[in-house]
Amino acid sequence: MALWHDRAGFSRALTRIAPSISILIATLAFACPGAAIAGDIPTFAVDPSWPKPLPNNWILGQVGGITVDWQGHIWVIHRPRSLTDDEKGASLNPPRSKCCVSAPPVLEFDTDGNLLRAWGGPGEGYEWVGREHGIEVDERGYVWIGGNADNDNAILKFTLDGKFVAQIGKIAPSLGSNDTTQLGKPAETALDKDANEIYVADGYGNRRVIVFDATTLAYKRQLGRLWQQAE
Repeated sequence: MALWHDRAGFSRALTRIAPSISILIATLAFACPGAAIAGDIPTFAVDPSWPKPLPNNWILGQVGGITVDWQGHIWVIHRPRSLTDDEKGASLNPPRSKCCVSAPPVLEFDTDGNLLRAWGGPGEGYEWVGREHGIEVDERGYVWIGGNADNDNAILKFTLDGKFVAQIGKIAPSLGSNDTTQLGKPAETALDKDANEIYVADGYGNRRVIVFDATTLAYKRQLGRLWQQAE
C-alpha cells in the first residue's frame, strides 16, 4: 500500500488560485449587482397529487432514499418493515382492514408520478439489507442500494428491472475502516461516469470515503485521514 498526505498539496493549490477566485467574485458582483435579491429566491410547494395512487393496494413506509436518473425518472427506496400492523392491515392473516399492503422496496416513477417499475426485497443469490437506506442509478443502467441496520455493511448492484448483478461487502459485522472488502453502514454513493468508479460514503459505522471500480467492484482507494491507493 502507498500512503501519502494530500493536505499540503491542496493548500498550495488553493493559494495559487485564491487571487483568481477573488477577481471572479468581484467581476460577478459588478456585472450582476441585483442577482441575489429576495424576489429571485425560488419557492417550492408540495404537490399532493404526486405520485399517482399506487396499484395493488400498495402503501409506502419510511422513505430511505430518492434519486433522479439520466432519463429524469425518480427512483424511491422505502422501508416496508417500518409499516405498522394498522398501516399494512390488509396483508395480515386474517386481514385487519381493507388497507393496505406494502409496496416493493424499490419504485421508479416518471415526472408525472406514474409508476413504471417496482421490485426488491430478499431473493436468491444475494443478501438484502436490514433497513433500506440510499439509492443511486447510473447511466449504464444499474441501480445501487445500501442499508443502515447494524449489519448492513454492503452495497448491492441490480439492473433496472431488479436482477441482481453483484455485491460489495456482506450483511455481517463491520471489519473497520482499514478493511477494503467490507463496508460499515454506508451512508451514500456517487458514480463517476468518466472514471467508471463508485464512491461510497462509508459511513455510519466507518469513517471514510472508499472507491471501487463500478464494473469489477475491485477496491481502488480510500480517503479518511490519509489517501490509500491500491498497489
